[in-house]
Amino acid sequence: MQTRSVSSPSGHAFVLRKRKALFGNLALAVGSFLTVVVLAEVASSLFLPPPITWRDPQELYNHDPLLGHVLAPGQHAFTHSFPVSTNSHGFRDREYPLVPTSGTVRILCLGDSLTFGDGVAIEDTYPKRLEALLQESGGHKFEVINTGVPSYDTWQEITFFKTKGAQFEPHIVVLGFYGNDIVPRPEVVKTSLSSDGTLKRKGFGGVFPDEVVHILKGSRFLLFLKDRIGKLINSIQPSLEYRHQRALLEGQPDEFVEQGWQEVESSLKEMAELQRRHDFRFVIMGFPMAEQLLHEHPQAQYPARLKRIAEKLDIPFVDLQPVFKREFEGFGSLFIEWDGHPNPRAYRIVAEELSRVLLPMLKEQQGSS
Repeated sequence: MQTRSVSSPSGHAFVLRKRKALFGNLALAVGSFLTVVVLAEVASSLFLPPPITWRDPQELYNHDPLLGHVLAPGQHAFTHSFPVSTNSHGFRDREYPLVPTSGTVRILCLGDSLTFGDGVAIEDTYPKRLEALLQESGGHKFEVINTGVPSYDTWQEITFFKTKGAQFEPHIVVLGFYGNDIVPRPEVVKTSLSSDGTLKRKGFGGVFPDEVVHILKGSRFLLFLKDRIGKLINSIQPSLEYRHQRALLEGQPDEFVEQGWQEVESSLKEMAELQRRHDFRFVIMGFPMAEQLLHEHPQAQYPARLKRIAEKLDIPFVDLQPVFKREFEGFGSLFIEWDGHPNPRAYRIVAEELSRVLLPMLKEQQGSS
């Protein structure tokens, strides 16, 4: 004879009450967490600068066997929320004929994201501001070509010039330099691109899609939290980037940094030889690190050693640190908050400093021709 078990009404009611209490506690915990986050966000808005506005897609790249990556030609994308359009050569600029027209002075700017203009409109990049200033000086038509590519190091910029830049026959070449360019050339050139054609990000940024990352970056509180956690981690187990920066700022011996300096000097020596071969003037311009404006670093290797290398190779050197120090009124006065790249005001200063160096150089060339 088969028996059937029948659950008692009291047991069933107990299970329902327990489940209801569980969901109630969960809802209370979620609600409390969201309330704390909202209050933290409101409090953050009173003391912290606003987050960056993002629009997608961000600038896109193609793989290159020599350089690792190049900007995709003919694209229409964004850097932060500012439009990025590239010409048929992959420059963030208009189209140019290979040979400048008669009476045109052509300047070509090499560099990384600081030359490209990460986080600013094209008209606010230092190449375009320089072009406008030179046009106002009269006497010539000027073209200033922006060939900057984010995440490039000096060896990539020189390789790019040899394989592509030189064919544009510039009269002057300006190399925008930053402390993170002091790295050795890799034995094997690897791509640093994600499957969607964007640059690979580190940490949690490399896990989520851009759209999700940009939503999270819209929170002042989360940005603040990320900044503090990053500093805590570096105090416990410093990252390679952090150790690199400290070595440069404090003058500490570091094998990786020393190899980087040797690569920089080798690349600049090669550029000095190209200058003689292709008959153009070469100028190096050094951007200061924000940390050098916030605090004094009397033992810093950069830019002092770069200046010595430039003097050794007889290359004009524009040190932007003194003028940036004079104009510095807090981080946001010259840099994009939550980012660190120069802002439009900083690029205006860069263009003014460059024009003061280049105009006498051009007059000297005219007098000798």
